[in-house]
Amino acid sequence: MMAHDPNNLESNDLDQHDQELNEPTRHDPLVRLRGFRVRAERGRGISEDCAGVMRSLERVSKDQSAVGGAWETTAPDELRELGWVIGLKGGRLELGVENAGARHRVDRWLRGGGLELMREIGKVRIKSVVLRIETRD
Repeated sequence: MMAHDPNNLESNDLDQHDQELNEPTRHDPLVRLRGFRVRAERGRGISEDCAGVMRSLERVSKDQSAVGGAWETTAPDELRELGWVIGLKGGRLELGVENAGARHRVDRWLRGGGLELMREIGKVRIKSVVLRIETRD
């Protein structure tokens, strides 16, 4: 048996010493703080967002086309000359008319069944109608 010599370290003691140097201690405050760190979420592609926006635009475009076609199909010739579709947003149909007389005539036609006919032909949801007096673009 060998006597214990403090200058002669055994290989087992060296391995333990190397492990202690390479591994941070559990009581190290920096290691503890890093454990609380919330990592930023990795960036995700924008394809999901773009797909949602595209579906929304396609739906709006389809509704706009349908209501425009319904106006052109159902409105009498003299009213088509006096009024035009500005847009449809959230179920609110906006029609442009040239003057107050045209506004009155278009309003009478819509209330007399024209609006219901436009809903059926265009297969769009129209909750309300706004008639605006403005110049045609």
